[in-house]
Parts: sequence; structure tokens; C-alpha cells
Amino acid sequence: MLVVGERINTTRRQINDAVERRDGAFIEADVKAQLDAGANFIDVNAGSRVGSEVDDLIWLIEVIQGAAPVRLSIDSSDPRCIDKALERVESPPIINSITLEKKRFQSLAPVIRERELDVIGLCLDDEGIPKDLPKIIKNAETLVHGLEDIGMKRERIYLDPLVQAVSTNARAALLVIEAIERIHQELPGVKTICGLSNVSFALPMRPLVNRTFLALAMKAGLAAAIIDPLDKRVMGTLRATALLLGRDMYCKDYIRAFRQGRMEG
Repeated sequence: MLVVGERINTTRRQINDAVERRDGAFIEADVKAQLDAGANFIDVNAGSRVGSEVDDLIWLIEVIQGAAPVRLSIDSSDPRCIDKALERVESPPIINSITLEKKRFQSLAPVIRERELDVIGLCLDDEGIPKDLPKIIKNAETLVHGLEDIGMKRERIYLDPLVQAVSTNARAALLVIEAIERIHQELPGVKTICGLSNVSFALPMRPLVNRTFLALAMKAGLAAAIIDPLDKRVMGTLRATALLLGRDMYCKDYIRAFRQGRMEG
């Protein structure tokens, strides 16, 4: 189970302030803490910095890569920004993200074509977020075939079925779980990924809902999650679920994380 650490995002006040004052030490400390907690990738997002996103994203990339050898998730809605960022990354990144929206796909295709990278594909098109399982699967298939046509290998594609709030749709979580199962059945080799926070929007005790959804999604085949690895409870759920699903031989990762104080029940 791959963990994409979500914390280096300028929508978070402390990160935005650190970027504003070019406080590299603060960013380095946060990145090292995420890696120590179990992050495999560090998501980097400066999209809220309107007018300076490119410069801020490049600065963040340089600071993070100076702090530790790590693969990055380059998170931007601006293809130009992604293109500039790719010139600075040292290890093959994940691009977060591409969609079936015609304008976005066409603008990102030449950026990612024939580059060594992974890509997150959101299962939405110009009609918006799918409302039912057949539409999610149709979008998933079309997106995978489109990416393969520009040279992406299937095993480097991570599909996100797009988690919605159960507070407004009681079947929202179940829909994503079913989509994860079907994607792995019908598109073998493709991986799945999601963020957790949307599922619990407007509910009390949101972390509890998020953690429980993570366990169910992992059983369905979820390969990666965009989460805060400093949340010891969500990391505890992740490791316990991996153990119970037979993905942690001899419980080594679980026991090691417990001994190091990196998870809570």
C-alpha cells in the first residue's frame, strides 16, 4: 500500500506561510516527518499561490529534494506548471492529475508523453463526476486507453474513482468501493488511488469515518492513498488492514511501526 503524503500543500496555512517567507527548514522538517511516518511519495501543491505557482512549486521541489531522496507527486491543475516542474525533479514522479476533460487531456498529453513517470487519472469527463458505476467504469476504460495511446504503461496508471460525501449520498462510499473492484477486474495492471477526506464531509468524528473507509477500500484492492502520514490513527488502520489482508509477511511492518511509536489504535 503506497502512501502519498498530502501535507505540502499551500492551502494549509503553515505551509503557505513557509513558502511566503521561503522557510526551507520548516518544509524540510515536515517532509522528513512524513517520510519517517511511512510516506512513499510527497505530494507537492502550490496551486493556491495564484500568480506565483510555478516559482513556488519549483522552490518547494528543490527544498524537498535537498532534504531527502524521495519521489514526488506533482500536484497542479496547470499543465505549464507541471511541465516546468518536471524539468527539476530528480526521481520519476507521479503527476496529479489528468482527466478525460478534453481540454485538460489534450494539454497534458504532450507534457507526459514518453517521460518516465506515473500518472493519477481522475475518472471524470466534461460531464463532471460520474453518478453511477457504469459511467465510472466507462470513463476509466476510456482514460486508460487514451493514456496507453500516448505511451503510458498500464502499471504506471493510478485511477481515482473520486470519493464523494456520504452525508449527501448514502451510497457514495459503496460506489467507490465497487468501482475499485471493477477497475481491477476489467483493467488488469492498473492501480487505484484515492483521497479520504471527502467521504466524511459534514459529519462529526470525520477521522473515524475516513479510517473505516480506508480499510474497506483496501479490501477492494486500493493500491495507494493520499493521506496525512502524521495521523497515527489512520496509519494504524492502514497497517492493521494490510496485516489482516496478508500483505505484511510475519507482521513485520506492523510490529516495527508499533515499536517506533508511529501508529495508534
